[in-house]
Amino acid sequence: MKNVNIYTSIILFTVSCSTNLPHVDKQQESSSQDVKKVEKKNTDSFSSDSGVQSFMDGMLFLEQGDYARAILEFQESIEKGSKSAEVYFSMSEAYWMIQKYEKSILFSKKAISIDNNAVDYKISLGKKYIALNKYNESMIVFESIIDNDPNNADVLFIIGDLKAKLNDIDGALIYYDEAYNKDNSLILALQVAAQLAYDNNHRDTSKLFKKLLLAEPSNSEYLRGYIETIQGPDILDELKELIKNEKIKANPFYNNLYNQMALEFIKNRQFSDAESFLRKALDEKEDDRFSLYYLSLVYREIGRNDLSLDISRKHSKYFPNDKEGYINSAISLIQMQRYDEAIDELNIALTLYPEDFEINYFLGLTNYSLNDYLNAEKYYNISLKLDDQSIATMHGLAMTYDNLQKWDMSDDLYIQLIALNQNDAQAYNNYAYSLVERNEEIDYALTLAEKAIEISPNTSAYLDTIGWIHYKLGNYTIAKDFIAKAILIDESSAVILEHYGDVLIKLEDFNEALIFYNKALLIEPNNTTLLSKIEEYEKQ
Repeated sequence: MKNVNIYTSIILFTVSCSTNLPHVDKQQESSSQDVKKVEKKNTDSFSSDSGVQSFMDGMLFLEQGDYARAILEFQESIEKGSKSAEVYFSMSEAYWMIQKYEKSILFSKKAISIDNNAVDYKISLGKKYIALNKYNESMIVFESIIDNDPNNADVLFIIGDLKAKLNDIDGALIYYDEAYNKDNSLILALQVAAQLAYDNNHRDTSKLFKKLLLAEPSNSEYLRGYIETIQGPDILDELKELIKNEKIKANPFYNNLYNQMALEFIKNRQFSDAESFLRKALDEKEDDRFSLYYLSLVYREIGRNDLSLDISRKHSKYFPNDKEGYINSAISLIQMQRYDEAIDELNIALTLYPEDFEINYFLGLTNYSLNDYLNAEKYYNISLKLDDQSIATMHGLAMTYDNLQKWDMSDDLYIQLIALNQNDAQAYNNYAYSLVERNEEIDYALTLAEKAIEISPNTSAYLDTIGWIHYKLGNYTIAKDFIAKAILIDESSAVILEHYGDVLIKLEDFNEALIFYNKALLIEPNNTTLLSKIEEYEKQ
């Protein structure tokens, strides 16, 4: 989120503590005019013989910046019997200007003790404490003001700042919010609160941004901040409420409300609703990167890879330097088994980001799908160097090594995978299948396969593996039971259908075996091994 441009209230309400005295020209004419103003304002509390002239002279010197002489005049006024709080307050200000801070605070307190209703004196004292980094003492002063004047928005704002300085985030947010509630023109208080909440990942961040947004519906940063931080069980209801707000429709970030709605529906796997809102977002802004990315994903989730591909290619058209469009296109093409086209998309992305993990990983996967194991090995190795903790890459590379008959390397990867996660059913299964396919350590392979089934008992491929091991061990009836279960779960694998046919041959059920061989052949019509088996057993 872009930082809100904030000047805190401590800066806003100047900390110099020199009081809001008007600038006095050093020329005598202007000085005499200011003296008359001071006389009118401050002499009412003096009797004619209680040092009023000394006070007036002190004010003149104070205005002229002659603080030492001002102090002497104020002191003389007190010695002549003045009990005016204004004299003590002015003395405090003069001492502050010559950096006699303890004396300044002493005289401020004296002025307040004489006139406890003078809010200006208390504010000045509170500011002095702030300047001296005595935040707790300052807090006491400002809270005393609020006790008598709970509607003072400026002071509420300052207390919010003090709470923030003292790392009381909850307290600071309450006072900032209250300052704004008392005075809606003080939107800076709400901005400071939202930024503080955002920086501290506070639970009320989205509420504060929403309040800012309702105050200024056209502000895109407020809407962006709200969308970035919204959370909780009622997100959809809140978003629907904002979408209905006519004033917010003019916000340049408005289409992102639709995107956020869609994202919530995606999280709940309500893809039809997600599609509807993403389409609305694209109606508002046809080149919205977020909408294009997630709409492509939604179409893939509902099995419309053709539509997913159309959207991802639009993504790449609008954002030719964004890898995500090409990756989404490649995934859709992979799912449609258009592997060569997928590689073309990924190669474009690779020219832009040669060191990108995802691109190299999908190139490994796609080349593996094309049985181009040498290129699969190349890209899987690159992706594993880029992320040596990638479990998916380790699995892909292990299977690639299997097909290249680099069994020492594949075994090493399976052992690593199992060591990393003792519940990695795929690692147990693939290791077992690798061993049985090369007719090595069949009993150990059975142990591995049993572990895979224990972890994931209803996975078709794992049931087939353990069935195939029993086939190798001569346990044909047990093998038939396992592989039959595998087919009931998923009958789309030519390998599993062929295995079942092989088991039936061993059980001398030739006619049934031919049925399953032919089913497998429909899936892999160019499988020469299947063609040979069918031809052989059709003669019997």
